[in-house]
Amino acid sequence: MKTRCSLLVAFFLALSLSAQQPTPQPAEKPPEKCVLEGQVVRAGSGEPLKKARVVLRKAEGRDEPYSTLSDAAGRFVLTDLEPGRYRLYVGRNGYVRQEYGQRQPNSPGTILTLAPGQRLRDLVFKLIPAAVIAGRVYDEDGEPVPGARMEALQYRYNRQNRRELAPMRFATSNDRGEYRLFGLPPGRYYISATYSPGMTYMGLGYMSEGGRTTDEEGYAPTYYPGTNDPGRATAMEVRQGDEVGGVDILLLPARAVRVRGRIINTVTGKPVHDAMIHLFPRGAGVRVFSFESRATVDPAKGTFEIARVTPGSYTLFADWYDEDSQENYRARMPLEVGSSNVEGIELVIGRGVELAGTVRLETGLRPTGLGQPAPTGDTTKPEQREAPLDLDDLFVQLNTDDDFPFGGESGPVKADGSFQVKNLSPGEYKVEVWQRGGLPGDYYLKSARLAGDDVLEEGLAVSGPVRGALELTLSPAGGHIEGTVLTAEGQPFSGARVVLVPEERRRQRTDLFKSTTTDQYGRFTLRGITPGEYKLFAWEDIEPGAYQDAEFLRPYEEKGKEVRIREGDRLEVELALIPADGPRPE
Repeated sequence: MKTRCSLLVAFFLALSLSAQQPTPQPAEKPPEKCVLEGQVVRAGSGEPLKKARVVLRKAEGRDEPYSTLSDAAGRFVLTDLEPGRYRLYVGRNGYVRQEYGQRQPNSPGTILTLAPGQRLRDLVFKLIPAAVIAGRVYDEDGEPVPGARMEALQYRYNRQNRRELAPMRFATSNDRGEYRLFGLPPGRYYISATYSPGMTYMGLGYMSEGGRTTDEEGYAPTYYPGTNDPGRATAMEVRQGDEVGGVDILLLPARAVRVRGRIINTVTGKPVHDAMIHLFPRGAGVRVFSFESRATVDPAKGTFEIARVTPGSYTLFADWYDEDSQENYRARMPLEVGSSNVEGIELVIGRGVELAGTVRLETGLRPTGLGQPAPTGDTTKPEQREAPLDLDDLFVQLNTDDDFPFGGESGPVKADGSFQVKNLSPGEYKVEVWQRGGLPGDYYLKSARLAGDDVLEEGLAVSGPVRGALELTLSPAGGHIEGTVLTAEGQPFSGARVVLVPEERRRQRTDLFKSTTTDQYGRFTLRGITPGEYKLFAWEDIEPGAYQDAEFLRPYEEKGKEVRIREGDRLEVELALIPADGPRPE
């Protein structure tokens, strides 16, 4: 009897314990994959285009793109796609590359939002034929000039929010002096020719043809139809498929001088035999990507000479890689060149200032909406949760605020958050933390402090050895804005350029500006916003970077929607479209 009772007690006890156990939750089902289908045709005729390259990239992040080629019927299919936000591009030789949703070649495209299991069919890309500008280059004697660097330039905004001429296409003149700049979208272009006798242009710079020269003449960059002043150049207007020939340029000779000096290596104390020394034009209103003039270096003495330098303002730049320490060392100095040789320059390569510090991730605060911090328990939706961030994927970047292309230094962050930025030159720097593909989720750089001082807003001044460590804090609780852009008729507008502009007193911080485009439903998302006061704008069309130009932005100030962002905020807004065909406000 006792045994029977014991068994009954054990049974009911087990039953009670079983009832207290949590019911196992079914495994979360992965989202269904998506499919894109479409066709690529020639604009106007509708002729199918074979071998067009179709590329789909995530709008945010570092994921590998999807890509395929169109078939003989111009059809393409992209399968097994993860749901998300994408940008879709199509390109083919002889045609202008096009982004999904573009209304014209230089207008913004549209983000493509794919919901789980979505299958988008009948996407049609109508590619327009690219334009060509061609001609010949002659010297002052009417002889053809081979090996000249030819550029098709357009005005673009630079890092200092100033418009300057920037090269869009490059070419090299052949033995007959002929050049052909192809693959041009419709637009206005300025054509330039740059030539250094005895040198041949090879993509990113000049290759010496050997020997020493005693010539005392050279050629300054010449702009069509025949001027050394880019401000007096004549623009060429080309339409789709145009082949404009006869754009000939007569190079204008100028007295050339030599720049001579000595490069001093304080790292090894030995003559430098493998440093790269170049002259870059400065303040010319033209963006320079190539090495304009390269020095000849005497390895035994550490002396250098740059021949055929035309008068002007330059930056003299040296770059040396130390194979023992596997570090780069740089030196630069401003240089004014007149009508006579420049002698006795001493360019010193040495160890610059080293800056050490740590990056810390702030935890425990996540965005939930209405500006309120999340509770201790994770009640956020999956798309709102803190995105993963590995410290050793990060880089700390210090950038100067001038227009020199090599004006900053960076250092990788280790898994423990420590970093070093080496060989800094004296100057004013802006502090940034970045990751390839951008910081994930709503992360933003919350603070940057050096010896207790805030260097995030005011910048970091380096004049000598830095005392203390640079302490950086990243927070996952940046602001998050979603919304819709509406036309005057109240209809959602796809492909609008949405820009978040900080209040006027903080506009020197270019990292606070954020920009995106609306998707096919007129929706947009901006993430990782630093807390503060902002204005939101939505343009139908705007030149890239124009919104950082105070003069451009001033007439539109009243059209911006004011928003205040606090840590953890999630806002939903509606924006009125600023039409491209309307008159610019006065």
